[in-house]
Amino acid sequence: MGKAVDQPDTAKLWWIYWGHIRRFFYVYSYANGLLISKALQRQVKADPPRIKQVKQFMAAGSSNSPEAIFKALDIDITKSTFWEEGIAEIQANLKAAKVLAKKLGKIK
Repeated sequence: MGKAVDQPDTAKLWWIYWGHIRRFFYVYSYANGLLISKALQRQVKADPPRIKQVKQFMAAGSSNSPEAIFKALDIDITKSTFWEEGIAEIQANLKAAKVLAKKLGKIK
């Protein structure tokens, strides 16, 4: 958390309290969700009417497998290009954050 947050010495042990985070694929699902949302965000930025597909995806819930839900939206999640879109969006966000941090004098 950096120098801006005062923490007790016991803070270094906080990870122990999150027992559920050590379960298989728990954190993996967060990473997947982030990449999916960022890929869809990037697609909507490039083609705003695509928001309809995002709404279909959200409405699908757990009605089918992720692969089948995306296939119905003409998105192939077995191709690396879809996941690379998510990574590219995160990279763009990080670049924008760095530019803003420099502008605000938070970094050099």
